[in-house]
Amino acid sequence: MKTIMLLVLLACILAAVVYFVVRRKTDVWPVGKPCSLCGAESGYGYEKEAEELANIKPMCLTCLVAQLEKDYAAFAGRAVVIQPADGPPSYVFQPLKEWRQYVKKSKIADDTASLLAKLEPTCHDCGRKANFLWIESRGLNGDNFTETLDKGISETLLRGNPKPVSLCAKCCVGHIANDLRDKHISYGEVCSPRGAENGFVVPMGL
Repeated sequence: MKTIMLLVLLACILAAVVYFVVRRKTDVWPVGKPCSLCGAESGYGYEKEAEELANIKPMCLTCLVAQLEKDYAAFAGRAVVIQPADGPPSYVFQPLKEWRQYVKKSKIADDTASLLAKLEPTCHDCGRKANFLWIESRGLNGDNFTETLDKGISETLLRGNPKPVSLCAKCCVGHIANDLRDKHISYGEVCSPRGAENGFVVPMGL
């Protein structure tokens, strides 16, 4: 009898935890809420640093792109930028130093450093100074994005996509905006490159 009561109690506790987590996520989830800047319906959530859902701001595509243009232009480092892909809920910047510190077995950090060493000095599209390496994401989705993080870019995306191209901040954001608009991709979490540390922008889970 005591065992049954204990199991029932544990089940109740688990149900309460699940309810709390789902409720909290629903409360902060930005998609579908009014844009924090213009009031239009948002399709994105913007934050300064990844995984800070408490500080996320709902944004429509127009306001998001305007913010990304400011962020990418101010970024003083270099970054690999993987094309937006439908499926993963987040599209965020990960600094190499922090990623290596917290995700020991992932190969994407070393892969990113190797790829950035080959970054061309000028933008493929306009000829301005380039500090972003654009990699197309064909084949990446909500079910397999962890493979790119674990195995690295060379072993996954570069095997089925065109050669990476170097881009300036303006052209890189232009590519991102076109994909978000044309493919109707929505992200609950978007985080731009910041500061001066090299890193990568990737579609991934929360």
